[in-house]
Amino acid sequence: MRCALSLLAALPALLAGCVDGPVISPPPAQLREAASPPGLPQVRGWGDDLSAEQTEAARAAIVDSLRARWEAEGRPAAGVASETLALSGGGPDGAFAAGLLAGWTEAGDRPEFELVTGVSVGALIAPFAFLGPGQDASLRALVTNMRTEDVLELQLVGALRGELGIADPEPLRRLLRETVDAAMLDAIADEHRRGRRLLVLTTDIDAARPVLWDMGAIAATGAGDLFVDVLLASASIPGAFPPVPITVEAGGEQFVELHVDGGVTRSVTIGPTGLTSALAVNAGFPVRRRIFVIQNNTLAPTYAPVARSLPAIATRTVSTLIRAQSAGDLTQIWLTAREIGAEFNLAFVPAGYGAASTADFDPEIMTRLYEVAYASARDGMDWLAEPPGVVGYQVIARASE
Repeated sequence: MRCALSLLAALPALLAGCVDGPVISPPPAQLREAASPPGLPQVRGWGDDLSAEQTEAARAAIVDSLRARWEAEGRPAAGVASETLALSGGGPDGAFAAGLLAGWTEAGDRPEFELVTGVSVGALIAPFAFLGPGQDASLRALVTNMRTEDVLELQLVGALRGELGIADPEPLRRLLRETVDAAMLDAIADEHRRGRRLLVLTTDIDAARPVLWDMGAIAATGAGDLFVDVLLASASIPGAFPPVPITVEAGGEQFVELHVDGGVTRSVTIGPTGLTSALAVNAGFPVRRRIFVIQNNTLAPTYAPVARSLPAIATRTVSTLIRAQSAGDLTQIWLTAREIGAEFNLAFVPAGYGAASTADFDPEIMTRLYEVAYASARDGMDWLAEPPGVVGYQVIARASE
């Protein structure tokens, strides 16, 4: 399994020209900005930029939500708390976030998050985190019992015949359909109506841009199939999983977009660039902002001589690229925090506890990582106030010991 999936980086070149894949009709360039899932024009936007109109709408929504909470709390002189949680990708290392959340609950100071975002495996965890401590047991059962066969089935012959991935994601789709039931959708919709937001990132592979989906808005419409498709797309590693087709309409016609892992464009996010100015708005009363980032990866590079083989070099190259991208994304969030006067908090997988592969889901390894994170958070998590791009990797390495 690990050997087959380590060929991921080289697979497109190996299969190019073998066969023609299925014909997909994407929106033409002139209609892409207007395209949206049928009947749902307000459930998504670009994850890297906001238009002036979207920024203004976001600003108004944020101020209205904060003011409503401030008034409901009796207009305290200290103002109102605004808490954000961002969950990164990381495959089986998502057990770290699950354990940290449960330990945080046990510590007694886990806040209710106004905004929760998720990328890749972080997207799968995000609905549980959004709904709060009552979901801790379900999340633990999910991450500590998950096996590779619960997530994917290899289809190498199918890939040679034109399938767009070497693994069939149907096991993960079935798992998501069982997990995201009507009760969960209703609960997420209720929190959305309270003004809280749950956002999940995918990558539109035709546009080569990140797309942020408002999962609460989707849940409020009862569009459970789309909800599952977005979660599946956010965790669909290109080459390993096929892209997830999502039907959209524009100009009176229907088209099919292809969405893949959100981690292709962002390892972790709190929103597009234009959101910064919306968050920085003066609400007319004090706002105490905190941003918590749970990075489901180790951040400090380790020296490990690489076997002189294509799979080993490809795998090491991809992991190095992901770490570098993560450092940039974390720095951007830290800069945003400084601009809006928010407290920045970062937690990440300690060295030596992560899974050997982002595609191998081993319950024993994941349970160990869950327990390590749980104990750390229960005993008082030592959050970092600055990311590796600011403090340097020596500090990160010491913090992960």
